[in-house]
Amino acid sequence: MKRLIAIIIALAMFTTMAAAAGAGDVDNDGNVTVSDALKALRIAAQFDSYNSSADVDGDRKVTVADALQILRCAVGFFSQAGLSNPELKVNVTSRAASYGVTQAMVDRGMTNIGDTSRLVRVMRKARAGEEITIGFIGGSITVGGMATTEYSRYTRVVEAWWKRTFPNTKINYVNAGYSGTPSLFGVHRLDEQLMYSEPDFVMIEFGVNDNLQDWQKEAYASLVRRILTADCQPAVMLFFMTNNDGSNAQSDQQPIGEFYDLPMVSERDAIWPEVKPPYNNGTTFAWEEIVADYVHPTDKGHAICGELINCLLQAVYDKLDTLSSETKPVREDVPLPYAYEHTQWLHVRNTTPIQLGGFSALTNSDYSWVSRKGNSDPLIIRYYGKRLCLAIKQDEWGTVKATYVIDGGEPVWLSSDNLLIAAGQYAYFMLEDDSAPAWHTIELSCLENTMDILGFFASW
Repeated sequence: MKRLIAIIIALAMFTTMAAAAGAGDVDNDGNVTVSDALKALRIAAQFDSYNSSADVDGDRKVTVADALQILRCAVGFFSQAGLSNPELKVNVTSRAASYGVTQAMVDRGMTNIGDTSRLVRVMRKARAGEEITIGFIGGSITVGGMATTEYSRYTRVVEAWWKRTFPNTKINYVNAGYSGTPSLFGVHRLDEQLMYSEPDFVMIEFGVNDNLQDWQKEAYASLVRRILTADCQPAVMLFFMTNNDGSNAQSDQQPIGEFYDLPMVSERDAIWPEVKPPYNNGTTFAWEEIVADYVHPTDKGHAICGELINCLLQAVYDKLDTLSSETKPVREDVPLPYAYEHTQWLHVRNTTPIQLGGFSALTNSDYSWVSRKGNSDPLIIRYYGKRLCLAIKQDEWGTVKATYVIDGGEPVWLSSDNLLIAAGQYAYFMLEDDSAPAWHTIELSCLENTMDILGFFASW
């Protein structure tokens, strides 16, 4: 054991790999120490039982890698969890404390303080009285799922910070949340629902909507890069929620934030270790106190989420006159293939089919086209792109029988072979992924049962 500890310390001294944020406080004394690293190591060696506080990467097991990350934190190799800006200490605010948030939770939740230059720039703009726009994109939590009022949503809690801090400035609010959808859909609706507003500040929240598949990572990475490289150059912050088993997509999304050195806040890392049994082994919050179901926050949960974000915003504001606003160019290299640099969501409000066939257009619905029973004539649409996805109502997957044809080719069955994911409200299919960017034609026929189409997603 002593030999193994020495190896870990040596690795900590010489590695340059950024440590992921995690709980770390294994003995729950409010501090991350070498003792916590040793306890995590004992769990990894199976001398002691599993403790979620030692599972800093959230993969539901404790390994030597977890112990190493805890040790690096304990000996000061990163401040809070940040990759940069170690001089910027984020303190718990009185508003956050009023909801039970402690300094230890804030320390864990600051996944990365990151490059704050864009935040400084937008805050100075607001302080000068210039109009700004704050935007949010994500799933149902960003929509405000389970909040009892409009202004109980975490997005509105963040908006309230901006309005309190800059009372003489017009603050525009844009919420591009869409329930039950992953970042694959988010990147295709990005321009239409968010970037049209030329936001100054953007929060991205897909931590519980995405999964661990490569195409999902590429969609999220493309979404982040497109916002960062927009002409309006918004400040970008990533936010990670959690499911009721402590899982999320943070292990995939955090490295993308690290690549661009973005500010990141994790509700999972801050709050999950505090959740009481039977969900976890904490002592502070009952799950039902902060989450209404398996993932959507209660009003108190929304308040905690918003105030965790506000702690970081307040820390930047408190040093607004000393922090740099000199923005670095966005890196030219990319962390993952830039698969969704250009996208379009084809729906009933922007697309006129060549032929409706056995489908009807819906103008007062989230869906665009619905098939009519007994009519298998194809819906025909012309699109530009290299890649084409289809999204239909999730509960129809498994019963609908349909075929599609690209550019007059052979019919292909809609099946598990081309299914990307069936989760939330929709099922997503990859219909084409190897053509050259050009104009193409899709013919979709529903042969049995019904099909409600959210839309087609074209990208290149």
